[in-house]
Order: sequence, then C-alpha cells, then structure tokens
Amino acid sequence: MKIAFVASPKPGAQRALKELSDRYGQATVAEADFIVTLGGDHMALEAFHGALAMPAKPVFAMRTDSSTGVLCNSLRVHGLIERLHAAARVELPVLQAEIEQAGGRSQVLFAINEIVLERQVFQQAKLNVAVHGEGDPMNINGDGLVLTTPIGSTGYNRSLRGPLLPLGSSLLALTGIGIRRPSDWSPVVLSDHEILDVEVIEAVHRPVQIRTTSETVPNICRARLFRSPDRTVTLLVDREAQGRLGTPFGRQC
Repeated sequence: MKIAFVASPKPGAQRALKELSDRYGQATVAEADFIVTLGGDHMALEAFHGALAMPAKPVFAMRTDSSTGVLCNSLRVHGLIERLHAAARVELPVLQAEIEQAGGRSQVLFAINEIVLERQVFQQAKLNVAVHGEGDPMNINGDGLVLTTPIGSTGYNRSLRGPLLPLGSSLLALTGIGIRRPSDWSPVVLSDHEILDVEVIEAVHRPVQIRTTSETVPNICRARLFRSPDRTVTLLVDREAQGRLGTPFGRQC
C-alpha cells in the first residue's frame, strides 16, 4: 500500500508528517493508493481539488494543531493501515461552473465546497439569476452570491447566515452576499439536480469574478452552475469520526 502524506506548514502537522512518513513511507500523490492530509478542513479540500484529476484517490484527513476539522479524523500514528481499510468510503459531490468571460473566452471550474460570484469594484453587482427551465429569472443587486454543497455549508455560507445542509443530502444552498434588492431576499435551498444560470448585467461597469477554493476568474459575463454529473471525490471516515458527526455522511461506496 502506498500513502501520500500532505501536511499544512503548522508545527504539529509537520511533526506528524515526519512520524507518519518515517513509519509508513512517503509516496507521490500520483502513485499513491491513499492521500492522508494533516491539518484541518482546508488541507482536505486542497487534496480533494488535486484528486479531481486522479480518480480513485480517496482522502483520509487527520486533524492537527487544534485546527477546525469537520471532515477530519483524529490524529494517531499507530494503526493507520487498519484505519484506512476499515473507514467508510463516502462520495462527495462536486460543483461545476461553465463560465464565459468578457471577450468571449470560455472556461470550466470545479469546486468541492462552494462557488462564489462577487463584485470586483465598489459598485454593486447586478445579476440576472434563473433556475434553468423553471419560471422567470430574478434580478439581484448586491455584493454577490454563494452556491454551496452540504460539505461547504458549514463554512463561508454559514457565516453569511445561509442554511446548514444535512451531510449526505441531495441539496445545494444559494446564499446572498450583502443583497440590496430584492429587499426581502433570503437564502434558497435547491435540489442538486437543478441548474443555475447567471448573467452579469452591466458587466463592463460592474465587473464580477467567480471564485473557488483554488481558482479566481475575473470579468465574467455569464455562468452556468450545477452539480457535476460525472465527478465525485471520496472521503474516508473512521468509526470515531462518524459517531462524532452524528449524521449521515454522503453516499457510501
């Protein structure tokens, strides 16, 4: 069995990296059977983004340095091989954004936790938002929007008072950032089968960028946001972490 250990720069994570790699060896991510992250949720999300291009690379996250670790298992050096084999394998959804920038350039982005549309200048963003094939579009003025998966709903979305989605549910949340109009705006919970079409109004004078954990693309004109139909990532969760979470955690493989 080959394991790739990926650690945050914090002292506790670096100490754990040395102990674990000395005991189990250190493989590259490309050749590894498992990716083990050391740190908090941010390290796990970075590993997930790297694993998008490499199918069947499950991620086992371990929490160090008192990091926030909703996705993380407890740190233990001994018995790691047994823990990896015994852990539940959980499929997590991936968001996909098909975007068009000013000038006509097209691009595709992927995100594990959230996709953020946000203004680039002091002026409010003006967005025309529609659920594909359903009803009339809505005009939204404000600082931006966040589309989040259940796993991302505990982060930025939650700080914006967005809904906490049950882990394992087939739901997405659309939460506003400083929405001025409509004045009665409130977060929207969507089925993860729905497709969101967004057009930027006055894109030249009120530019908008799109952001994921790993990428930022400026000056977009329109975007189509949806759950990717053919991409998932796999999280490994041991019995202790499942009990701590106390909730269904995705679709087990």
